[in-house]
Amino acid sequence: MAEACLALQDRLGLDVNLLLFCLWAGRCGHRLSATELAALATAAGPWQQGVVVPLRGVRRRLKGAADPAQEALRQRIKRDELEAERLEQELLHRALPLAPGVDDPAAARANLLAFVGEEAPELEAMLNALD
Repeated sequence: MAEACLALQDRLGLDVNLLLFCLWAGRCGHRLSATELAALATAAGPWQQGVVVPLRGVRRRLKGAADPAQEALRQRIKRDELEAERLEQELLHRALPLAPGVDDPAAARANLLAFVGEEAPELEAMLNALD
């Protein structure tokens, strides 16, 4: 599933944290409305675009650096990128707090399809993993 998430991120420009939130909502038995999805995207968008995406870009530019100091910097940026993504997950949870409920794979499927908005091979792999 990790590969599918990254492929959707790279190919379609999707926010993986929001993608994971769609799955979490389904695990809580919650189908996200279009209004909720829009509110979540609005809440997370500035953080994603202003912090997470730039950190990812710098980390990727440093990938394969032969200089040990540059590789050490890349590793620090990678940790910061992961922390920024964790903070985004907290932001999403604050924007729409969901209590754990009855796992509903159909809701998770509906949430993913509503978020992605199109059929994609990577999405199909994720949906199959829900079954």
